[in-house]
Amino acid sequence: MSKDKKVLYATSFIIFAVFFAALFVDMGSSKIVAAILLLPITPAVWFLIRKRSSLSIYKREVLLLSIVIPAIYTVLLHVSGLFFGYYKNPYFVNADIILKYVLPLAVIIVGSEIIRYVLLAQRSKLAAVMSFLICIVLEVLMLSSIPGIRTFNKFMDLVGMTLFPALSANVYYHYVSKNFGALPNIAFRMITTLYIYFVPTAAAMPDALSACIKILLPILLLAFISALYSKEKKKAVRKGNKLGIIATVLTVIVLIASAMLISCQFRFGALVIATESMTGEINKGDIIIYERYDSQHIVEGQVIVFKENKSKIVHRVVDIQNIGGEIRYYTKGDANEDWDSGYRTREDILGTTDIKISYAGYPTLWLRALLKGRN
Repeated sequence: MSKDKKVLYATSFIIFAVFFAALFVDMGSSKIVAAILLLPITPAVWFLIRKRSSLSIYKREVLLLSIVIPAIYTVLLHVSGLFFGYYKNPYFVNADIILKYVLPLAVIIVGSEIIRYVLLAQRSKLAAVMSFLICIVLEVLMLSSIPGIRTFNKFMDLVGMTLFPALSANVYYHYVSKNFGALPNIAFRMITTLYIYFVPTAAAMPDALSACIKILLPILLLAFISALYSKEKKKAVRKGNKLGIIATVLTVIVLIASAMLISCQFRFGALVIATESMTGEINKGDIIIYERYDSQHIVEGQVIVFKENKSKIVHRVVDIQNIGGEIRYYTKGDANEDWDSGYRTREDILGTTDIKISYAGYPTLWLRALLKGRN
């Protein structure tokens, strides 16, 4: 192995290890921590690793699109407030906001794109993979408000709202950086990330819907730009390319569906069964898919999801009573001898379910136990 490759691989692994470790350390703002780490790392990558690059002749056109498209996107996003409503933006720019948010985010965007560009220019599969992993971690550190992944709930919030959009976005960023350089990505990310700090009011779009848009938009842009400027656009589409397109579409569908189910903010939600109270029909480690409750008719024997304190419980309705005009639902776990204490009202019910995926939740339970053991 040549000296250049040794430097390349060692540098890549060290950078990834540093930022991955930062995910699990509560040091306050993950944005500021990532930015501080990038200040020495970015110039080190630029000067230590030899750059080899041959960019497309369309790099200026793609740079222009990377300014125009996100500008239109941010306008449409703001206009969506006519439907979702507006709220006063607590992050509207001032000296404190610039220091805590705008500058760290700008450093992360520029630094990560320089690192991506340099590593992708090596024409090495390992360097490309490491570049992708590094940029994913940096994207999560940049967008996440979670100060250290130390609980299972924090992990699930990160997966649903941050990790899936980061995966989708970095597929697009990788394509653009490899073919057109770092500048288009820097322009695109600066506009879409920082605009929120320069508007006094913001659209109150649900977080889950915003996450789904962030998953879909980069893939649409990838298809659009590759169709316009791909070197192969005049050639017949090969079978391998068709399979690649199909795989990309399926990946997007899976990511969006997963984000929707994990967030539980749309019509359907997913829940991992963590106890043995329903053993028999629904077992520990199963995943149930439930439909959001919206005043549907509930009958005895139906399995419902309801809230109790801060927990979600999946039990069966064993009795229904109308007392003084209030419908009361009495529940019981199939494996429990006694009924649940008290009763549930319509306000307590989150959804109804009759769909399960056996054993699919065990990795989640293992991860929950691992994170719990760290505290």
